[in-house]
Amino acid sequence: MKINWDTIAGPTVLINRRRAQHNIRTMQEKANAAGVALRPHFKTHQSNFIGKWFGPPESTPIAVSSLTMAQQFADAGWTDIHIAIPLNPRELPALNSLASRVSLTLTIEHEDALAVINNITHALKVMVEIDTGYGRTGMHWQQHNRIRSLLDALQAQPKVQRIGLMVHSGHSYNATGDAAIQAVHQESSARLKELIDMMAWHGSPLWVSTGDTPTCSRMDSFPMANEIRPGNYVFYDLQQKTIGACNWQNIALAMACPVIARYPERNEVVVHGGAVHFGKDWVDTTQPNGSSERIFGQVMHNTANGWGAPITDAVVISLSQEHGKLRLPAAMVRELKLGDLVIIVPPHSCLTMNAAVATEHFICFDD
Repeated sequence: MKINWDTIAGPTVLINRRRAQHNIRTMQEKANAAGVALRPHFKTHQSNFIGKWFGPPESTPIAVSSLTMAQQFADAGWTDIHIAIPLNPRELPALNSLASRVSLTLTIEHEDALAVINNITHALKVMVEIDTGYGRTGMHWQQHNRIRSLLDALQAQPKVQRIGLMVHSGHSYNATGDAAIQAVHQESSARLKELIDMMAWHGSPLWVSTGDTPTCSRMDSFPMANEIRPGNYVFYDLQQKTIGACNWQNIALAMACPVIARYPERNEVVVHGGAVHFGKDWVDTTQPNGSSERIFGQVMHNTANGWGAPITDAVVISLSQEHGKLRLPAAMVRELKLGDLVIIVPPHSCLTMNAAVATEHFICFDD
């Protein structure tokens, strides 16, 4: 499919199918070579259509970040679903219903969740989330005895078919370059190994799920893991490019935004495309004079069917609800007219795609 630029009237997500499918194949090949299973995190694209690029739904295990997302993919034919966010007791009736029709894996990080697990009336799997340094959710990796006690309690539950440990090293998003990403990966792996060694676990085999896009993209081995669980790699984005997890040629998602105001006197334009379309993540960049600048997107060269390389000094410098303010080279500002489309790679493709899926407003194309 080619892009019909004339049909784009407002902020529109563009997805390069060839690049995305290349990213999917590359990660699957990496998992195969490392001897681990791949459970892609579908929170990045949230699309039944794109989800089928990963393989047949009935044979593709997936992770999601909400019950609603799990229900969506279950309705569309996916049968092995891990809700990779701590269990919410208020969702018990819906979780029970979901467990009756798919192979469901839940995530817990506290003993209090056992009461909810005990009230699930269907077979399920349970992962205990371990914090190896990110500091968001999970039981601290040094709480060996507490974690073992929780695993013991889970193993005693007759409806729990498999138990395991889940790690998300989200602090890898703050690393820059292979050495820094590797340091996060090695530290997290070492802490996980220490936990498993110190627990001296002799129960049923623990299933270990790890993974985040930076480490899964740049590392080749995943010690202690049975599966990896990256998500953002299907599209990548400006954050991933900035930290060195991908190249420009890997980025498979951008936003087409129409110009709605021009300010040649300050080398700026405003596009229709704001925080409700991009989210409000940012990237801190270093300028030639050594100063730091926070940007909310990178402007790319338009091509006949997609986008090319980044345009030097053409960036999104602020976002409000519907407005995006761009600083551009003076010659570019002079050439642009109201209604012209500017192509922008967002900092975080997951948030941008979340907004697009909510409005069913994205275009897949083949370059």
